[in-house]
Amino acid sequence: MERVTMDLHLLDAVPPELFTTSVENLGDVLPGPTLLRLPGRTDPPLFISTLLHGDEPTGFQAMQKLLAHYLSTDEGLPRSVWLFLGNVHAAKGNLRHLDQQPDFNRIWNGGDQPEHRLADRVVEMARENGLFACIDIHNTSGKNPPYSAINKLDPACVFLGKLFSDKLVYFTRPDTVLSKAFAGICPAVTVECGQAGDPKGLERVHGFVDQCLNLTAIVPTGYRTADESVYHSIGRIEFPDGCTVGFDHARGNEDFVFVEDLDSLNFQELPENTRIGWRHDASKRLQVIDETGKEVGDEFFVYKGNEIRLKRAVVPSMLTTSPYAALDDCLGYLMQRYVLE
Repeated sequence: MERVTMDLHLLDAVPPELFTTSVENLGDVLPGPTLLRLPGRTDPPLFISTLLHGDEPTGFQAMQKLLAHYLSTDEGLPRSVWLFLGNVHAAKGNLRHLDQQPDFNRIWNGGDQPEHRLADRVVEMARENGLFACIDIHNTSGKNPPYSAINKLDPACVFLGKLFSDKLVYFTRPDTVLSKAFAGICPAVTVECGQAGDPKGLERVHGFVDQCLNLTAIVPTGYRTADESVYHSIGRIEFPDGCTVGFDHARGNEDFVFVEDLDSLNFQELPENTRIGWRHDASKRLQVIDETGKEVGDEFFVYKGNEIRLKRAVVPSMLTTSPYAALDDCLGYLMQRYVLE
């Protein structure tokens, strides 16, 4: 496949077709990654990112609905909006990213590919302009409750995350995500809206963005982070190179086979010795990358015969039952409760 171009396209108005097009046909309206800079009654603008993964349409669909509502009125948007529509090319095929591309949510901390230069330009423009807040909207490949994630434990980020969901995750790795790059510019949050096609996820993120557009300040008077609790992401589950992965032990003989409903464990308090799957190649072990980048899989998993069991109590998130997602990105994350001071 010929490599697509990675020029950033700038628009100061919404193309009329954008209000009605499907995600799959977005490439017929926009030539590629696009930043729409839309004026509103208040500045600085709210930055909203969606479609960093082409198979996660909920954010785009919510923004279609919101923009159609506000731009049909004489008053217009209550706050200026910068809307970044990321991997338009992958959206055409309902793909996370194209084969020859890096993941669009792993390009925000430097690099030498065209996608990295695109991300650098977006961040530079945001830093020069100044922003009210940043919201990066995603879907999950596995079953998860709606939750938010932040990279800084300051009051503005915590409040913004809790405004979307009482389930708030603090993480520092991977450090190549959009929200981490923007956290140095303004309060930033990633919101996970459940699986694509879930109308409840669409309704929740639509309401959340609408609330943010009408805020006069991120942190209300008297807000205390000490009244909140968060989950702290302490490990990312990865695989050794060349592995095969499956999710049906009755029929699967892949190197690693996990319980069929693995994603039902997300945000559950799992005790030590919980079985999550089996391995059929005893020479291979699950890897867990901690916040320092160190591999610590033996601190979390133990192998009893061919069974894979937890060595300690954890709370998982983002566990997937998609072999593609597991191998392309990760199996999921491991968390623990974290009390704010």
